[in-house]
Amino acid sequence: MPRTTAEFFEPLADELASAGVRHGPAELHGVICGLLSTGLGSVDAELLGMLAAHTELAGQWSADASTALLAVRDLAQEAYTGDDLELVLLLPDDEEELGSRVAALGQWCEGFLVGFGTGSAGKRDADLPPGLQEALSDIAAISQIALPEDGSEEEEQMFEQVAEHARMAAMMVFTELALAARPDAPPPAGPVVKH
Repeated sequence: MPRTTAEFFEPLADELASAGVRHGPAELHGVICGLLSTGLGSVDAELLGMLAAHTELAGQWSADASTALLAVRDLAQEAYTGDDLELVLLLPDDEEELGSRVAALGQWCEGFLVGFGTGSAGKRDADLPPGLQEALSDIAAISQIALPEDGSEEEEQMFEQVAEHARMAAMMVFTELALAARPDAPPPAGPVVKH
C-alpha cells in the first residue's frame, strides 16, 4: 500500500511538540513544498537546517522528527515529479473538526509562501510569469482563510474546494518553475524553420 502524508500528521505533531516547536506539521510541509518548487530542499541536511532555522529550533532535530520530515519531503517530491502529479497536503485527518483542518490549511499556505520566498530570494514577484503570480496570489489569499462558524455540510464542501484549489496552485507553481529549470527540459516550442 502506498504511503500517504496523512499517516505522518499526528506522529510529526507529537515530535514537534516534544522538541518545543510551536509550528505545526501542515506549516512545515508547506515550507517543504515551497522550497521544492524552487529547486531547493532535496539535500537532507540543507532541508533540515532550513526547517530548524524556520522554527527557531534549539539544537538538532530528533532522529524520529528528521525521519518524518524527510519522509514527507520524499512524498512531496514524488508527487511533484510523478506522472499523476498527486500532491497531498499534510492536513489533519478528515475526522478532525473542521476548524482544525481550516486552520491547518491556512498554515500550510503560509508555510508554502515562506518556502517559496526563501527559495526564490532576489527575484521580484513582478518578474514572474502572470500565471505564477496568480497561483501565488491565490495561495496568499487562502493563507488568510477564516475559521468556519458552524461546521455545516456546506462549509465542509467549501473547505474541500478551497483545499483542492491550494493544492492545484502549488502544483502549478512547481511545474512552472522547477520543471522549466531542469537541464533536460525541452526548449520552448518555437516556429518550425523549413529548409
